[in-house]
Amino acid sequence: MYCTKSYEESDVKSVYEKGKLIRKYRKEHNWTQGKLAKKVNTSVTTISRVESGQSYPSEELMSRIAKVLQIRELSHPEYHPLNTQLTSWQQSINQRNYATANKYYKELKKFPITYFYNQRVIYTWCNFQHALNLFHTDAAEKFLEDAKKFADTLTPANNYPFHKSIGLYYLLLDHIKDAFTYLNIASKQDPVKFEKDGEIHLYYALAYDKIGQTLCSVSYASTALSIFQSTLNQPNILLSRIIKIKSSLRSQQLPIKNIIQELHTILDNYTSIHRNYIYYLLGTAYLADNDFESALKYCRKAIYNEKIIPLKVIYIFFNALIYALLEDEEMALNVIDGGKSLNKNKKYDYYFYLLKGIIQGTHGSENYRNKLTNEIIPYFQLTGNSLDAKYCHAILGDIYYQKSVYKKAADNYYIYPKNSYISELLAKYPQK
Repeated sequence: MYCTKSYEESDVKSVYEKGKLIRKYRKEHNWTQGKLAKKVNTSVTTISRVESGQSYPSEELMSRIAKVLQIRELSHPEYHPLNTQLTSWQQSINQRNYATANKYYKELKKFPITYFYNQRVIYTWCNFQHALNLFHTDAAEKFLEDAKKFADTLTPANNYPFHKSIGLYYLLLDHIKDAFTYLNIASKQDPVKFEKDGEIHLYYALAYDKIGQTLCSVSYASTALSIFQSTLNQPNILLSRIIKIKSSLRSQQLPIKNIIQELHTILDNYTSIHRNYIYYLLGTAYLADNDFESALKYCRKAIYNEKIIPLKVIYIFFNALIYALLEDEEMALNVIDGGKSLNKNKKYDYYFYLLKGIIQGTHGSENYRNKLTNEIIPYFQLTGNSLDAKYCHAILGDIYYQKSVYKKAADNYYIYPKNSYISELLAKYPQK
């Protein structure tokens, strides 16, 4: 409490000193407040309040005042009273030091954006990236327009972090095609920076994992891990390991028992913001090992403790899948309804629809098939969710095979062969 009060008083004092500085230069020019107001296209009242320290001018107005009065001190960003805190916030975000980053966020959000004179670029990026690091895409969206503006107008040396962060934004929304577009712009515009940037390699690893390209995902995650190990960046080292494990789990390249043991080792030895996601990965690993009881145990832990809604929805869908595989139809449908009430992601709207239709046996209906063919698959293709589109073809293949429509079954299997979980579900829940 004491530190916060001292910090606020120091900023108020700085605003007052800026007002005195403007008054000093105005008098040196032998201008009245009215003349200055006319020069910078504002009111005399505004100039009076600024000079007396009663208000802080907008970034645009401060820029005009500094220019017409030729105020040297306001030409340098280091003069800004919040510059030190803003720079420290930026560093803590880059290092994924979540606690410190959140501390600076809470301190700086008390001040209006007009306080960040000459620091609008860093201020925008910090707010945007901080929200993304915490999976708060709704909060990040408030800064998306400015982030895109800076990505378009800054020099390649300065717009790199914006292209990279916008790529992450779309990645978290499962708009994979847009994510790759922005990540590729960043990597091509500044290849030297790209080679040394562990974060963007992590983003590529996530993107390739989402479309089922496991070898690419593991390769990028391994590179990210090496970069972060060279700088002893523990939070990002841990995140790189988690992504590598996730990709290995999908590819089944490592024995499932080894993956389970490694996940437990991380849980036992590290305190991480990703703890709930690790519970979820343990659930998927135990399911792959046919240990349904343990899969449910860790999935429930993830759901119960998770505060981030988009992640909770992912865990809820997985929970419904487990119940469906256990043929507990009532529980599966209840879980699906709970997930749908929380969900805002169109991809998971379709996930819940597809699973519910299979459980209820309506997947053989013409409406279900038409929705798959004419709406869901085109959406996944449009957004770059190629693996999800392939899963849809696997569903259609099994549906047509069960109907003895072998030509259509073969056409869909040609795009994507049978998936074990999908085939198991469709075998358990016959078409009505």
